[in-house]
Amino acid sequence: MFGGFTERSQKALYYAAGEAQKLGHNYMGTEHVLLGIALEGGQASK
Repeated sequence: MFGGFTERSQKALYYAAGEAQKLGHNYMGTEHVLLGIALEGGQASK
């Protein structure tokens, strides 16, 4: 689904999709992507 992205980016997007689902949303918006980046724990989250 997220081919063409780096492994870390794919991980962040996977987390974002999970957060959207947990919140009962049927879309993945910027708020979910930001949560995914934070959860991924890389340099961008600091």
